[in-house]
Amino acid sequence: MMLQQRTWLSVVMVVASWLILAPTAQAAVLRCKSSVLTTGDSSAEALIKCGKPLLVEPLTQTALSEDGQLTQVIAGERWTFDMGKGMFLQIVTVQNGVIQKIEDGPRN
Repeated sequence: MMLQQRTWLSVVMVVASWLILAPTAQAAVLRCKSSVLTTGDSSAEALIKCGKPLLVEPLTQTALSEDGQLTQVIAGERWTFDMGKGMFLQIVTVQNGVIQKIEDGPRN
């Protein structure tokens, strides 16, 4: 009987955590004119839909080279789009030509 109660309690806890975390699992979306850009889209789609970014910054990380030296390697790019006066800047992280993250920057 005690084992059944523990199992039931475990199931209830898992379901409750799914319900709590479900609203945060939304994909980031960027609206450009009449188009929508989401994570997983290509950088080419971003250029076509949103135009040239205001700023492109390289993202680097430290790696160990074959000869044992620490070196900086390009890990992707951070693109900043100006959405207009009074709107939030949109920051798009691109790795290997694919949009990984879309987030709000400061207001313009």
